[in-house]
Amino acid sequence: MESVLPPELNPALKRRRESRYYRNSIVPHSNSKSGLKLPRIQSPKGSLSQKFEQRLSDASTHSDLEKVKKNSKHNKEDFNPDKIAAEIKYARLQEIFEKADSDQEPGLEPHEFRRAIKKTVGVNLTEEEIETLFMKVDANCDGVVDWEEYVTYNLMEYQEKNQMIEMMREKPFPVETRDVPSRHRDVIVRIAFLPSIQKRAVPQASIDYSNGRYVSLSKEGILIFWTLKMKRIRSFNTHSGMDRATQPWLTDMVCMYNVNMIAVTSTDRDIIIFDLQANKFIKRYHIVGVENCITTMYFWANTRDLNYAVLLWGDTAGNTFAVKFDSSLRGGPFGAVAGKDLYKKVSLPEVIRGFFIGARAYKFSRVHDDWVSQIGYIPELDCVVSCCQSTNNSLYLEDIEKKKISTVFKVYKGILSFDYCPQNNIIVTGGMDYLVRVWNPYVNSKAIVILKGHSKPITHVIINSSKNQIISIDKGKSIRVYDMKDQTCVQQLSGRVVKLGPFPISTICFNPETQTMLLGTNQIAMLEKHFEEENRIEVTSHNKPVFAALYNKTFRFIVSACHESVVSVWDVRTGEKVMQFINAHKCTERGVDIPIEISAITFDGPERRLITGARDGSVKVWNFNNGACLQTFNIPGGLDVTGLVSTRHRIYVTGWSRTVHVYIDGGGEEHRKEWKAKHNEDIICMSYMGPNIIATGSYDGDIVIWSRDTGQAYCTLNAFKGTKPSTENNKRFKFTKDEEEELRTFSMIEEDAASSEDAAGKQKSSKRSSIKGIRVGVGLLSKVRENNSQSGGRLSKQFCRTETPCEHPLLPLFDEKFYTPTPCAEQPNSRVGYDEICKSYEAAVEKIIFLERRDNADKETAALLSSGAEGWVRAWSLHHEGGLLGQFNASHKVGEGVHAITTDVDNKFLVTVDTIGYLKIWDITEYCIKQKHTRSQRAARWKELFETFIFMTIDGHNPREPPSSFTTKEPRPDGILNRPPPLNSNPRRTVQWPLLVNSFKVHTKVVNSVVFIDEFQLICTCSADCSIRLWTLGGQYIGTFGERWGPFKVPQQKLEEETRVPRDLKRTGSARTLKVLNQCKTPRWKTLLAKMRKVGIPRVETHVEEQAVHEEVQFQDDLMEKKLNSSAILGKSYKRKIRHKVPPSLPKIIETLASVAVFHSLPFVELSPVDQYTPSDDMKIRKYGANVRDRIRGVKRKDNTVPALAMVVNKITTSGNKVPPPRFNVKPSRVKKLYQHMQGKMSDPNADFTAINSPVASEVKLDLSKTSLDSGSS
Repeated sequence: MESVLPPELNPALKRRRESRYYRNSIVPHSNSKSGLKLPRIQSPKGSLSQKFEQRLSDASTHSDLEKVKKNSKHNKEDFNPDKIAAEIKYARLQEIFEKADSDQEPGLEPHEFRRAIKKTVGVNLTEEEIETLFMKVDANCDGVVDWEEYVTYNLMEYQEKNQMIEMMREKPFPVETRDVPSRHRDVIVRIAFLPSIQKRAVPQASIDYSNGRYVSLSKEGILIFWTLKMKRIRSFNTHSGMDRATQPWLTDMVCMYNVNMIAVTSTDRDIIIFDLQANKFIKRYHIVGVENCITTMYFWANTRDLNYAVLLWGDTAGNTFAVKFDSSLRGGPFGAVAGKDLYKKVSLPEVIRGFFIGARAYKFSRVHDDWVSQIGYIPELDCVVSCCQSTNNSLYLEDIEKKKISTVFKVYKGILSFDYCPQNNIIVTGGMDYLVRVWNPYVNSKAIVILKGHSKPITHVIINSSKNQIISIDKGKSIRVYDMKDQTCVQQLSGRVVKLGPFPISTICFNPETQTMLLGTNQIAMLEKHFEEENRIEVTSHNKPVFAALYNKTFRFIVSACHESVVSVWDVRTGEKVMQFINAHKCTERGVDIPIEISAITFDGPERRLITGARDGSVKVWNFNNGACLQTFNIPGGLDVTGLVSTRHRIYVTGWSRTVHVYIDGGGEEHRKEWKAKHNEDIICMSYMGPNIIATGSYDGDIVIWSRDTGQAYCTLNAFKGTKPSTENNKRFKFTKDEEEELRTFSMIEEDAASSEDAAGKQKSSKRSSIKGIRVGVGLLSKVRENNSQSGGRLSKQFCRTETPCEHPLLPLFDEKFYTPTPCAEQPNSRVGYDEICKSYEAAVEKIIFLERRDNADKETAALLSSGAEGWVRAWSLHHEGGLLGQFNASHKVGEGVHAITTDVDNKFLVTVDTIGYLKIWDITEYCIKQKHTRSQRAARWKELFETFIFMTIDGHNPREPPSSFTTKEPRPDGILNRPPPLNSNPRRTVQWPLLVNSFKVHTKVVNSVVFIDEFQLICTCSADCSIRLWTLGGQYIGTFGERWGPFKVPQQKLEEETRVPRDLKRTGSARTLKVLNQCKTPRWKTLLAKMRKVGIPRVETHVEEQAVHEEVQFQDDLMEKKLNSSAILGKSYKRKIRHKVPPSLPKIIETLASVAVFHSLPFVELSPVDQYTPSDDMKIRKYGANVRDRIRGVKRKDNTVPALAMVVNKITTSGNKVPPPRFNVKPSRVKKLYQHMQGKMSDPNADFTAINSPVASEVKLDLSKTSLDSGSS
């Protein structure tokens, strides 16, 4: 009997104003109708005209208009007719809601809501769209909507969508910088882009930033050229030829790209211009006569006419200078130079007076009170812009020819950097007050926009016009990117990320074409945006692995959840993300929100709300259309929630607590009920079938069938314990009498067969040899499959035999507990041990589904399907005499698990996905069902399958000959005989496979969920590779959610002629998968064969002909060489004259500067002390013995203290002047005699050396005395 909801919790009996679903999110509204300001749902196309006034039929509309005009402070500049019209419509809609609340029944019913929306804000909405809007707002399904509900829904929807847009917004720069090794040893003063300008008939409109080089200059004068990928080309020293003790510091550099020159300035108060023609670096002009040190420079050239250019600079005295060129290409900026290697000295006062043709200089004296920080030229305004760190004249705009009035901008503590955007005609500045300001060049009184966020002075500002963004950098190396439209910070890179040493960033260079930014201190770093083609990037739906996905038939949405606790809502018809809310389940640690992984999701009965469960035991109820949390509760113990079911105003929750908890929808913890525990292990899944059946599956393989109303367990199913259901009265799993007799007879037949095989020997036992071949892996699996397909009884025998060889990774570790190994090496693994291991570790039930269109009261019809580890899918009858009717392995590879299964609404197809990413579709119209097809029905079904699935043709089926049955005993996959089901499941009777109609790979990683969309006949899969993909039944790929695809019709099997294949499946998919995805089309092979016929074959023929000609020429050359190297007269004595070849030229020696490199800072490590070597006593004795021997021989020992280089120098200097001393000091005869005498004395320990009187002997005595003293001491 159905339970009745308590009156105190029934929303239909309670007034809508006291609803508890929105108490936490109600937005109080003002009584003033004109004071309500909400975002517009749909703005009208036009202003307040007579047509619009006629649409508002109520007479109070005109009074509302007057109130809006009076209350709102609209002046002429802020007047917005669309905004006023929207406020009037919302005020009118609020009045309708308040009028309905005054009646007995609060809120608007669907037909009233439809009229109110049509009359006010939804003039252009269709009836279907308004009905969908009502269902979204009425999340609790009480049939009415009040004003608070409507306002809360709108605000929450806009808030979550705004947050979703912010998360999906593309980041301009990568998170980490890329270090660029360079030869700079001091602070880099400038990194600039040098474009490659070519003289063309049609001039360029702007600079091409994709063709050019980068140039960097450091203080010590090292100038380096780089490619666009920051690979060093060459380097120069700007002051290499100066004969002075100290070199000047370089302060700035500009690229004069119209004449291919570079201008640098230094502390010598001059400007040097170098010519880069023909990859050289030659000094051309030297500008002297500058009064103060130059701090900054700027150069601009007209790309349409390269003769016109402007060179600007500012100095330490606050002066600015401008030099205009009108004939730069005629001999150079300051005229031609006499010689190639000479340079021309240019005096600045003479340029100001006009002594140089084609160049005219202008000086703006004391425009700033401080050093000029930056200077620039705006060609659109024809003025010079400069800034400094002074409050009185922070930014200065001056016409070059002084025809216009100058403009001064005042900012507290001055401005350090600025940039101009010609598209928007704005100036962006950054200064010492940590603020980024946006100015109108013609209004200097107040900034348009002020952007905050920096905590240190802003040193650099750049405008990215292509993306309407502002890039700012402060002294702490913190980088911020602002959006000019939204005036929000899009991205922030902390100074810790930018690893450029302890110094602040001194220069930057931004390339708008490649979206690359270079940063320089005394090192160079690169922030490079990698632009890749869309077809090269695999689209992902989530950032983390996707746990599950559900299809909502009411709104036609796919709702998905990932491990990062992010819930996303997708439109099936377009593939776009409609809504997303993050941190659905979270915990706070030290003030930081940490997401908790979502472990279960489901819809309520009407599919208006989403229910989620997490790893911490929390359960939440959501309005997924706007991300509003309606209810929250926690199960006792805080364990994982793995199963959720919602029906009849109740929510059933289960998980690792091994218990089912029942909550009343909308009630609190006081209304929670708990069913009696029936599971011994953690519950993994739960499913529901109307009207009152709930099934739960656990880790040990138990499937408990519950009564939804009473919480009583009907029975327990477990294939590892038996085929029949177990009830409370009969707790043991038993076979029926017929099954026991059948198993007993079968075992006797097995024993007789085994004895006959032993007697006949190995030659007569073909089946045993086949099984042995499987065990040792010698490639006889195809033979076994062929034999087994001929007779289903043979396959059942193999599954039921206890001697069947089994393979499992854990079997060697646990096999010794269950059987005693035999000495025979070919003894197969124990079947008993295999079953025990599978029962302990491979029995988990991952998914349960009900076949609701089947008769669940028939014992011969399966109404429940379960899947799990090892890939076995089992069909169960819910009848008390039913039990296990069939089982088959649905994995693509032996040992893989099937985590998700689903079926269509008519229970004709079963869709399974495994842990290696394969999807299989099975026809189950005749699988474990009492009512079979007739011959005509089977033929019609066979024809329908061939029209839908191209896999049927690929798999080799005959379209004209349907099989006698849609079930088979043929094993799938290969090698399944070594991983059989448990013996207690009676494999001989239950193992059978349904007809496989499609099989292909959908993901590269484990597939966690699969959804069958009956309305469109599509399949949705989600995987651990973070993607959610949509497929047709035939295997055609539609797209990945996150990318947009066009709308499709219903049903739509063949969407388009050109098929699409995901990029990862192109790399890893098998030949059969690619055939299914391409629908057996081979357009590329046909194109390749056509090209081979057209191009390849003639090329091969040409190559063969060229090879033949080459061989003939080589043969003739060999004959000629043989004739030249031989002579008929001289014979072998003849030698051909060979001309001496000129030796090859040696490579040029690389010349380096003789000056010592001075680094600003170098990394170092403290030196560790070195242990001094102390010679041992034995080494001392040997050394003194060698000295004695050399003294006797008269050989002088080398002095090791003299360096080798000094010895060479002494030899060279004394070789021509001094006569080399004799080798021996005495005659050889005397030495010989003395040596012989000493040999005899040394052999005698009592010898007396006093009788020897000679200079040599005296030295020998001294050495021997030392030796004796050392030996005595030792």
